[in-house]
Amino acid sequence: MRVGRERLREELRDWVRGGARRGGGRLIVEGEPGAGRTALVHEALAEAAALGGRVRYGAADAFTAELPLRAALDCLHPEGPGRVAVVALLREAREAAQPGGALLAAMDLMVCGVEEWCARGPLLLVLDDLHWADPASLLLWQRLARAVDRLPLLLAATRRSLPRRPEVEQLCAELGAGPHGRTVRLEPLTGAESAELLRGMLGAAPGPRLREAAGQAGGNPRLLRDLTAQWSRFIEITGGAGDDRSSDAANTGAAAAVAELTLPEQELPEPPATLPRGIGYLSRPAYTTLRHAALLGPAFTPRELALVQARAAREVLAELEEPLLAGLLEDTGERLRFRQPALRRALYAELPRAARAALHQDAGRALGEAGHDPERTAEQLLAGGSLDRWAVHWLADSAQSLIAAAPGTAAELLERAVAQADCGDRDALEGSLADAALMLRRPESVELLTTLHGRATDPGHRAALAFKLVSALMIQGDMARSLAVTEDALAEQVPSPTLRLRLEACRVLALADLHCPAQAHTLAAAVVAEAARLGDPLCGAEAHHAMAFALFHLGRGRESLRHVAAGIACARGNPEANDMRLLLLANQAEAHLRFDEPEAVAAALREARELALSTRSTGRLVVTEARLAEFHYRLGDWDAALAGAARADGLPVSDGWLPVVVHGLRALVLGHRDEREAAQAELALLPPDPFAVPAARRYSGHVLLARALLAERAGRPAEAVRELLPALADSPDGAGAYERPWVLSEIVRVALDSGDAATARAAVAACGRAAAALPEYPGPALALLRCRGLFAQDPQLLAQALERAERGGWPLVLGHAWEDLAVARAWHGDLAAARSALTRAAAAYEDLGARWDTARADARLRSLGVRRGSRSARRRPASGWEALTPAELKVALLVAQGRSNPEIAGALFLSTRTVQTHVSHILAKLQVRSRTAVAAQAAARRSGPEPVRGPGAGPVRGPGP
Repeated sequence: MRVGRERLREELRDWVRGGARRGGGRLIVEGEPGAGRTALVHEALAEAAALGGRVRYGAADAFTAELPLRAALDCLHPEGPGRVAVVALLREAREAAQPGGALLAAMDLMVCGVEEWCARGPLLLVLDDLHWADPASLLLWQRLARAVDRLPLLLAATRRSLPRRPEVEQLCAELGAGPHGRTVRLEPLTGAESAELLRGMLGAAPGPRLREAAGQAGGNPRLLRDLTAQWSRFIEITGGAGDDRSSDAANTGAAAAVAELTLPEQELPEPPATLPRGIGYLSRPAYTTLRHAALLGPAFTPRELALVQARAAREVLAELEEPLLAGLLEDTGERLRFRQPALRRALYAELPRAARAALHQDAGRALGEAGHDPERTAEQLLAGGSLDRWAVHWLADSAQSLIAAAPGTAAELLERAVAQADCGDRDALEGSLADAALMLRRPESVELLTTLHGRATDPGHRAALAFKLVSALMIQGDMARSLAVTEDALAEQVPSPTLRLRLEACRVLALADLHCPAQAHTLAAAVVAEAARLGDPLCGAEAHHAMAFALFHLGRGRESLRHVAAGIACARGNPEANDMRLLLLANQAEAHLRFDEPEAVAAALREARELALSTRSTGRLVVTEARLAEFHYRLGDWDAALAGAARADGLPVSDGWLPVVVHGLRALVLGHRDEREAAQAELALLPPDPFAVPAARRYSGHVLLARALLAERAGRPAEAVRELLPALADSPDGAGAYERPWVLSEIVRVALDSGDAATARAAVAACGRAAAALPEYPGPALALLRCRGLFAQDPQLLAQALERAERGGWPLVLGHAWEDLAVARAWHGDLAAARSALTRAAAAYEDLGARWDTARADARLRSLGVRRGSRSARRRPASGWEALTPAELKVALLVAQGRSNPEIAGALFLSTRTVQTHVSHILAKLQVRSRTAVAAQAAARRSGPEPVRGPGAGPVRGPGP
């Protein structure tokens, strides 16, 4: 199967047809080994033959490159009298003292034969692998190329970039020049083209893991086929017509077959050992240098390679020229990178294990002694096995810079060094290991810092270690112990006023988290005042953070946000405050998310991610990625949510809440998509007691909802209710305060469906208490409206909930609101209105790919006598605001505010091209020609009845619990 060359194949067919009509043409096809050069020219041969033309094909090879005219002879006269005549002249040339005459006669004979063929009709000649052709064949091809202008002759040749020969370069330039000439370059396959090739080979769409692994081939079709064949026993195909995983209730269309790896990419077998033979055309020095480069990893700099080989950089660059010309390496600007990772792994595996270890040790020492990047030095030392005395000393001196650049690598190397070090180095190494563990948010940092703090005697050193220990304890969620350590530290002498203030800020954080927000707020006021007096930016940022945290726990969200912004302002421009700035940006994003302010969320997360990446702050980056994943989930961009969760999961940190966030979010998305096995697999990855850490309990909402969804999907609504029951408890350590009201509203829905009115009533009451505690936020108020509307099946209350959901703009919530309203209208006998609401709900779900929600809504309404019908089941109105998808509605509202496409793209984390596409659809559906007209329609739409006030603003009509 040939993929990724459709345009080139069509152009080649046009070239053949045009040449057959007009007469004459030259073509050179260039590409690396395995790119498909031969297959492409064979298509040209077939096209020419189909048009009635005469065709001839021949291929040169390295073994006959010294035989005069052998390549041309195999092409023009593979057999027959013509070959006999030419061979006789070649034999005469070989035996003659001056062979030029006989050789020239042989060429003339072959040219005359071509002219005779052309007199009868068009002729296509193809010489494959021109780079191996003998000089006489090249000369003959040059003569024929010059005859193209006067003969109906199509002359084609293929070549790769190496070996480079001046005569080949000259001939290729002639073949591609002028109006009759053309050069075609076969570029590596793109990711999408590689996926299409896999689909053709396997008969199923490749899954994410297989698509990622396909990058090992670097876009080379033949290598991708070879690797796929090697991985065949680790590829599993699921779905398709033969997969009976879905019941009738959720049968919204047959799932497409998917081919996926059953192993992570890093556990796949090594590439074929024969793979390096394919680059045997490299000179020996170039091959050896490339193999040494493989030791340095997927990418390297020429300077690194020169240091490792103890050679001048200009010598190394000269030997890298061949791999660069061949496309084996590519220049990324800062480094050279192996374009085919599988080739690098195969070159690396060629070296014996013991030799690799020794070479890595030598490379680490060469880089370290040259003062090179500590991270690159550490990578070589890690790969080299045990550390020698030099390596331990280097690590002790370079630990802090290494921790800042690569905490995971630093921790692994420090653990190895601590096990080998003597007493003189162990204390310093253990201290650095504690710093690395703290940055990676690992539990062992607490034990290490406790030991070091106990040993310390200097007051300043003890206070600094106490602050680190408190930070480690807070990361692990042990606020009670962190408060005790803070109080003890403040009772001792703290020589530094700034460090003392930072400890006092920690005390505020601990007290607020331990349910003493009023006391924390009182202390925070003094901390903020003292920070202003000191004028230290880091102290100012930490003081405002402490105040914001206390206000948040007092339920004063807007005031809290103002202090978060003040803390960020203090931290900006001060590198020492970057970590605090990252924390505050994450908190700012979460707060704006609670207020349904997506643009502010996007701005905070964008700044946080850029800062975390630029400062290599792994611990804060994981928080940012998790927040981004949640944001994309709420926005309805579930693929981006899954990708963000995967990035967070791939970072080397050990936060106790991270598995709950990552696997809970993944399971929930997959459950909504009705990919039950995958969702269950995600939940199975959770630890036995996933909510043991207090921080994990605060993020339990997605896990509870995913478990309940799967139970309901399996037809066990009572079990679904039991899965959600932890949210009923008013414990502050339960499901996150903001997410809890929505979970409670799901309890009401599922409990009523299972006939458990008592539990539903309890959930309504609990939601009322939760919403009263969070009066500023729109989400809890919406959830309470939903709870009361569901409990009473009151269309008016559910219409108010729908109105709030439309204002919030979160697609899944909007779909639920339409579904709830459809059920209530059906209960009251208004079947036409119920059908309309169901259609809107289904449209929202289908935009999300929420197959289970679509099936559930259809099943609930079907039992009440409402069906969407064959047309409405998949179609929304063709025009008007109701025709807009949730994504288009969000864009339309921003257009109405006067935002430009780039501004909208930044606010919604979309590409400018995607926004442009949305705007085009919006203009068409609203039947307007300008953005101004969109704004006018939006204003007219808002001029309807005033929104009904929610529970946060006053009493809501409807039955109580």
